[in-house]
Amino acid sequence: MRAVHPFTFLACTYNLWGTSGWQERRRPLERFLELHRPDVLCVQELSPAASELISDTLPWTRRVEDPFAGWTGESNVFWNSRLFEIVDHGAEDVGIPEGDRRLFWVRLVTEAGSTMVVATAHLSWTGNIRELTERVNVRIEQAEAAAAFLEQLADPDEPVIFMGDFNDHLHPLRILRLAGFDDSFMALGHEPATTFPAFPMAQQPPELLDWMLHRGPIHPTLTSVADFHVGGFAPSDHKPVVTTYKLTDGTGP
Repeated sequence: MRAVHPFTFLACTYNLWGTSGWQERRRPLERFLELHRPDVLCVQELSPAASELISDTLPWTRRVEDPFAGWTGESNVFWNSRLFEIVDHGAEDVGIPEGDRRLFWVRLVTEAGSTMVVATAHLSWTGNIRELTERVNVRIEQAEAAAAFLEQLADPDEPVIFMGDFNDHLHPLRILRLAGFDDSFMALGHEPATTFPAFPMAQQPPELLDWMLHRGPIHPTLTSVADFHVGGFAPSDHKPVVTTYKLTDGTGP
């Protein structure tokens, strides 16, 4: 009898810093992609140049093609077309006022017929106007709206990955854990690592801003924050989080 192996894939979340210092960062980002080759890549602060570079470097990937400007100027989801096909996609307004930011999501299907929801968001920075004037943490409302939408979107037994730049290490994680999510570090008993800034691109106090969370019959096997430089330049001012996941039958951890 032939052994049946669990379906595993490599996922990554990366804030790409728009067009800031793009010429110096272009080759480091290209080299990062060449070496890590993620099967699912969620990006924030996307630019057309970065989108083109990703597609050229990983030609087997596909991304959402949609007329909404947020898919080209804010976030997108790239996936390995040799492992997944897209079923549907959307961009949900969860109360993030900056630009065309939304909760961007896709539903992917494997060759075996298993579906999975992949979502990404870039929550508001702590220096937003409401936080400064009203003294409220706007990411609480945003995380609650994201959790409620994902609860409605995904079936109870459907794997969900939600990743992105949450600009916070406390409240979004607390809210999403109450909604049944776990982050990739705590699920493996690891201490979360700082993701900002990526030296030497930015020199500020270290923060835990970027996260990968999961819910349902899916579990991480490895996770890390990548420190990566080429010629003294990092691909972005953020560091990427990279996680290997396996789809389970629902009886595992």
